[in-house]
Amino acid sequence: MVRVISLAVFLLLVFCVIPGDSLAQERPGPVPETINVTSTSFVPLSKSYRRLERIYRRFESFPGADRAGLTLHLQATLQPGDRPGYASGLMLRNGEEIIHLIPNPGSEIIFPRQASLWAADPMLYARLRKGETLSVSFFFTVMSSDPMRFTGSEARHWLTLLDRCVRDEGGFLIALLLPDTHRLTVEIAPGSRFDVIEAGVTHLLVDNRGEVPYRFVFRPQDYPRDAVFRAGKPFARLIMYLPFPLHGALERK
Repeated sequence: MVRVISLAVFLLLVFCVIPGDSLAQERPGPVPETINVTSTSFVPLSKSYRRLERIYRRFESFPGADRAGLTLHLQATLQPGDRPGYASGLMLRNGEEIIHLIPNPGSEIIFPRQASLWAADPMLYARLRKGETLSVSFFFTVMSSDPMRFTGSEARHWLTLLDRCVRDEGGFLIALLLPDTHRLTVEIAPGSRFDVIEAGVTHLLVDNRGEVPYRFVFRPQDYPRDAVFRAGKPFARLIMYLPFPLHGALERK
């Protein structure tokens, strides 16, 4: 029997403990402790390494053709306040080894995926005050064959891949009922223009005169399939988010 389960239910399984479900039971661990690192207090979190690793493994279980060219990314934001997760110092401790999971300013998690960590299932730690949580969500990036241009047809194909992944996880009915709100986010490099060429006519979309990448969000469906999107410098990244909010929480243990 084909199992139909929504993405929301999947994250619920990943982040919540369900009585009687052996996959959802937390591994018995040590008594909660406080780790002092350079005089800053860290507390153990409610979930361990495997809870995040399972998200990657689930994605990789989808048919290869449905995720070809897609890369899954996790990010964590401090709540309340929707603040960058970097400030939390999110890390894992594997014996004497400490691995910082958000090593750069911002919110993106750089997640180590060694088999030894899966076997050890180390605890996660962060600087969280009472009432604070880390909201974990995910997004996808794609690679264009040309780092400075892509077509409307290529952009539609990337969105189709996102649809397939939603269908693989939630079933055909869930994918069918999703509103057509797919967007492509293009990170324009500092000092770069971003143009669209339609029927031989060039239109300026972004002129990034700032010092950091500029995020431009648009619907490729609003342009012809043969439209050409072109930048003056290589794109920083091409990003796709799910067409609905979806996240789980890491809390103090």
